[in-house]
Amino acid sequence: MADILCMSRPTLYRKINVVSSLSPNELINLTRLRRAAELLAQGNLKIYEISNMLGYSSAQHFSRNFQKQFGITPSEFQNKKS
Repeated sequence: MADILCMSRPTLYRKINVVSSLSPNELINLTRLRRAAELLAQGNLKIYEISNMLGYSSAQHFSRNFQKQFGITPSEFQNKKS
């Protein structure tokens, strides 16, 4: 990302941290998980399809991160929204 924006990595890190109080990795993960929540709420896709779409290496890794962020599993979230 830093190369695309023509800045050094430390500068990019500082700018992201000032704006969001998160590291770049945390910001990316949060964005991915919010998108996952939107897709789960729609109910059209299976959990493993969503995890693949968002670039997670496995559905288990996705589920662990989702539960850590939202306090419930993706399947519980999907059931609540349907």
